[in-house]
Amino acid sequence: MFITINGQLGSGKSEICKILKNEYGFDVFHTGKIQRQYAAELGISTLELNELCNKDHSYDTIIDTKLVEYAEQERGNNVVFDSRMAWHFVKDTFKVHVLVSPEVAANRVFYNRVDAAEKYASKEDAMLGLINRRKVESDRYERIYNAKMCEYRNYDLVLDTTLTSIREEVKIILECAKNYFEKGEKAVILAPNNVYPTNLELGEGIQVAKYDESIYILSGHELVKQAIKEGKKTINVNLVAADDDVIDGVALKDLIASNVKNLSEWENETGMTFGFIPEFIKQNQ
Repeated sequence: MFITINGQLGSGKSEICKILKNEYGFDVFHTGKIQRQYAAELGISTLELNELCNKDHSYDTIIDTKLVEYAEQERGNNVVFDSRMAWHFVKDTFKVHVLVSPEVAANRVFYNRVDAAEKYASKEDAMLGLINRRKVESDRYERIYNAKMCEYRNYDLVLDTTLTSIREEVKIILECAKNYFEKGEKAVILAPNNVYPTNLELGEGIQVAKYDESIYILSGHELVKQAIKEGKKTINVNLVAADDDVIDGVALKDLIASNVKNLSEWENETGMTFGFIPEFIKQNQ
């Protein structure tokens, strides 16, 4: 079985790979290790290497070639690819994209990272730095490959790790991989406290849309509220729109902007507190 996994910085994907290796016998391919080695040889940070790659794509070509060669050599074995773009290059793989709330990501990186390139003056600085780095990487890969790393519909599983433990995440990934290879089923599994409410109710069940780096509820607000109050760590949702999509003749961006719910009201209704508020919401509340 091949599993390709990427995701937001601080989402725990490297720890997921460790469990898959140590407890389930998967081999692990890390393109991040190759990138860090190149950066160290050049005496620059990984972020600086990403910026350098904008001008010289030979670095990406080297990494991509090693990735494809390794995949063909290991086909038939259990391998997890810890890689930004393996989902794009490796055939017949279960594609996983991992999310996490900006606040939790900042906590993980600020308090736990030892890489000097990923040290920040404060947790708030870490939050903004991670968001910026994620956008830089996403934009670069789209320019190089014409493939959107942050387009959730490219993946077989989108998993939010804001509230779950590493072992819970691994269990979800393996169960969803089994369902995908046996039945072709895909899934979007989110933390109920990491989605933003609107004043919309457009359908049945929990329907959501991704705009920029955040996810908004388009229907099923009461179900999300109930999940939060019950302390559920995850909710299964239906992703129905993203970014430049149009719903009933209205651009998604405009639809959300005109229907942003007051977050203080939502916090009072659910008993939770948002640790991060997107600029898009601030501009439209």
